[in-house]
Amino acid sequence: MNYPHTKLALSYFGALLAASVCGTQYLFSAYSTALASKLNFNSVQINTIGSATNFGCYLSGPIFGYIVDHHGPRRTAMISSFFIFAGYFCLAMTYGEIFNSKSFLLCALYMLTVGIASSAAYNSVLGLIARNFTKNRGIAFGFPVSLYGLSAFLFAQMNGLYFNNDTYHFLLFLAITCGLSIFIGSWFLVVIPRNKLILEEADQISDLPESSSSTDQYNDQTPLLNNKNYDDELDIGGWELFYNYDALLLGILMFLIGGCGLMYINNVGAIIKALYSSPSNPSLQNPESNIFKEIQELQNLHVSLLSISSCLGRILVGFFSDITKFMFNLRRISFFILSGCLVAFGHFLAGFWVKSLDFLYPASMLVGLGFGMMFSIAPTITNEWFGQKRFGINWGIISIYPAFGGQLFNFIFGHNFDAHRDKCAGYECYKDAFYISFFACLLSLCISTFLLSWRIRRGR
Repeated sequence: MNYPHTKLALSYFGALLAASVCGTQYLFSAYSTALASKLNFNSVQINTIGSATNFGCYLSGPIFGYIVDHHGPRRTAMISSFFIFAGYFCLAMTYGEIFNSKSFLLCALYMLTVGIASSAAYNSVLGLIARNFTKNRGIAFGFPVSLYGLSAFLFAQMNGLYFNNDTYHFLLFLAITCGLSIFIGSWFLVVIPRNKLILEEADQISDLPESSSSTDQYNDQTPLLNNKNYDDELDIGGWELFYNYDALLLGILMFLIGGCGLMYINNVGAIIKALYSSPSNPSLQNPESNIFKEIQELQNLHVSLLSISSCLGRILVGFFSDITKFMFNLRRISFFILSGCLVAFGHFLAGFWVKSLDFLYPASMLVGLGFGMMFSIAPTITNEWFGQKRFGINWGIISIYPAFGGQLFNFIFGHNFDAHRDKCAGYECYKDAFYISFFACLLSLCISTFLLSWRIRRGR
């Protein structure tokens, strides 16, 4: 195939296919309580398993970013497909008691493998887009990033509809589907040399009537590409990010907002179980209630709400950040303020207002929306602030911060939950953790507002 724009379209299709299964770590709450019940794990142990996925996903980012920058996205994604299959397959074998060991550390290792493989595939997707698309980046990044956020919803629905809460076969389905989707998508992840696209567009314009083949006309005919010299672009990366003021503040924002978001996402299953066990829950008074089934259905529902809201946030911020930048010169960092507000409000509701399951829905939607916005705008900001030459490793470093934030806030939640396990009912079991997370969200608003004003003063 000798048509660069056709290859460009196919590469984007491959990126969408791979991205659609890279976000399954956010599905953990849908089966975390079943895993804990079957294998007798306490809250700290199950949070360790959930955090292992996040650590694998985020801490391996710089490594795979470097690999994608220097060796391309195709082979990286292809190899990752085998590892994501292996991680979910081993977890299924442990849950089904086919493997003898029931160690939570081994389960954490399996989920760490899933996180690492997801990171490799996702970095391949983002690295490809950063190289192939240099204009309308918000939209170009927005769709694969939104599919990344939507993957948890799609699989949660399949779990409820087709597996009847059969966790063992659902984990096997995850292994096969994720492995195949990334493997097939990897074949299309080809970086298109910029000069070939420009030459093809030049050939198309040369076929136009002479009156319409001016230089101005040519510039208007390049919606996906920017003719700016690649060598003239910014090139800040690697260790330089740890000395760069903008990068450090961006990382802190990711730590606070991402960490608080991950705390809610990973523990919404435990929150639902605590609220369901509250004496005020009418379902407990019904002798015909299937408690386990109802809790599982509620967990699937809230995972779906988080996923849909995250997807919506990722699409909207990609679209509107492009429009507001080009029409009103609104800095993209402004959307971090909006993201922090949404996550803060969601944590406020969950920690201080929600005392029954009927009112938990808005909290899940707000956290998902804010979390998705953050993870959609952050890659675009990283690309624009520090350049695309080393985008892979730069994004890998920036994406480390939510892993540490998630671990910290997950530990706070798990420690608080276990401390009140036998002494509380309902929201009293976890509300203290939300005091801390809500304060962290407010701190993120102060930092993002300062960073916005700092860049405006410097004319950036």
